[in-house]
Amino acid sequence: MPEPGKNYDAYLAGERPPDFMTLSGIELKEFYTAADARRADGPPGEYPFTRGIHREMYRRRFWTRRQQSGFGTPGESNRRMKFLLGQGQTGLNCNPDVVTHLGLDPDFPLAEGDIGLAGTSLSTLEDMEQLFEGIPLDRVSTTIIEQPPASAVMTAMYLLTARRRGIPEDRLIGTIMNDALNQLVGPTIEAVARFFPVEAAVRVGLDVMEYCVRRMPRWNILNINAYNMRETGISAVQEAAFALSLGADYIQRLLARGLGIDDFAGRMAFFCAMDIDFLEEIAKLRAMRRIWARMLKERFGARDPRSGWFRAAIQTSALRLTAQQPLNNIVRATIQTLAAVLAGAQSIHTTSYDEGYALPTEESHKLSIRLQQIIAYESNVTKTADPLGGAYAIEWLTDRLEGEIEALMKKIEDNGGFIACYLQGWVEKQVNEARYEYGRRIESGQQVVVGVNAFREEGEEVKLNLFRQSGGMQAKRKRYIRDYRKNRDGEKAARALGGLYKQAAAPEKPNVFVPIMEAVAAGATTGEIVDTLRKAENFTIRL
Repeated sequence: MPEPGKNYDAYLAGERPPDFMTLSGIELKEFYTAADARRADGPPGEYPFTRGIHREMYRRRFWTRRQQSGFGTPGESNRRMKFLLGQGQTGLNCNPDVVTHLGLDPDFPLAEGDIGLAGTSLSTLEDMEQLFEGIPLDRVSTTIIEQPPASAVMTAMYLLTARRRGIPEDRLIGTIMNDALNQLVGPTIEAVARFFPVEAAVRVGLDVMEYCVRRMPRWNILNINAYNMRETGISAVQEAAFALSLGADYIQRLLARGLGIDDFAGRMAFFCAMDIDFLEEIAKLRAMRRIWARMLKERFGARDPRSGWFRAAIQTSALRLTAQQPLNNIVRATIQTLAAVLAGAQSIHTTSYDEGYALPTEESHKLSIRLQQIIAYESNVTKTADPLGGAYAIEWLTDRLEGEIEALMKKIEDNGGFIACYLQGWVEKQVNEARYEYGRRIESGQQVVVGVNAFREEGEEVKLNLFRQSGGMQAKRKRYIRDYRKNRDGEKAARALGGLYKQAAAPEKPNVFVPIMEAVAAGATTGEIVDTLRKAENFTIRL
């Protein structure tokens, strides 16, 4: 039981913050005045879009409610996605499992124990058809959360599923995440390079982008995963600078392929974190919009205003979830979701309160949707665009973050760009230092976490209805993939894989997406296709 005397003493002494710094280490003043907010941006919907990319923002249309989902078999995930849509979710976030992310099949030795645990197991075109059974692909916006080279396989499966239903490519709406560096655990070289060469992954990702630019006008080609970067413990400044710098790298590579900036820039987007520092997180998105718009116009010569739109999909921070006093996580997620709305996000995933323990249950998933709906329909913050615009502290903090983000971006550019810094280990060094500092602040009490290092309940008994995977799911998936290979036309699949190998190994490095799609149509599995790409790169998984 808590000791009442300690609480009385703290009250009498006067409770106050342990310091006056944001999570990025920016010191806040006692108060702000008009003199601190000297810059006057135009209205929302006008360059540089500090106040939002649309003039009316949520007066015209709410953000997309897009809870991430995926677990077990494709059939199980299909039922959960339909449940979420039935509760008022307005878009889908489909997450394959770690095995699929790594380009492996369920019966590969390294897959043991990870099949379907943190995403859906997807190995065949049949799997993709089952995952989206009964879901109208031309009416529901879907984000497929996958990195190259597996992103090419997932995109091919999705397109072929649509074709079999008679839906043309130009009617599909959604996004392939397609970020080569950050899907698994943020910018950690070992997590990526152990399973596929980094530069080769970037190449395959660019192949997917190029195909989509030319053939799929309503499909977003890239979602830069700033979220997984931030969840390692880095600051808002680092998250923004890393993501924007990576965006510049991708732009330069697409321009080198002969694409025009206005042909593709408007179809790039960002997946960002919304942490607990309310004011700083709102200012972060405002600063990122301004920097992105200016970079596209002044550095890359974009003329279409839509090319300068910084479009942000937001997920509330899972790093801030606590296993202790888990219901507190509902409050944290509410603060973060409200910050995302006030910052002008385009889609929001509210992390469920029980995710400190397991994947969300239907009950907690539904609560996350209801939380967003209450903010949208009851709080009235959606009835005016950029309601915190003009607030002295917000305007000052936006300017301050903009300066610090641009200074870090300049440092990254001077060292060859984000991908070069990533390969050199510099980015990972920044991440490790941030992780250490984050842990130190919590252990020292400098960063208060209610229920963890303050207001603790010793001997607390946590009662939660936790998500449980169905028994025998992993064995079922291994049996499925083995039976699938036995029953397909093996010669047809082998011929398609041989054609893919020739394209992937060719010295002139042609686009491999169409051969990947042909291999999928011929019955090849995710693992077989990615392994063919590995062989073309003379690369072997290091067991």
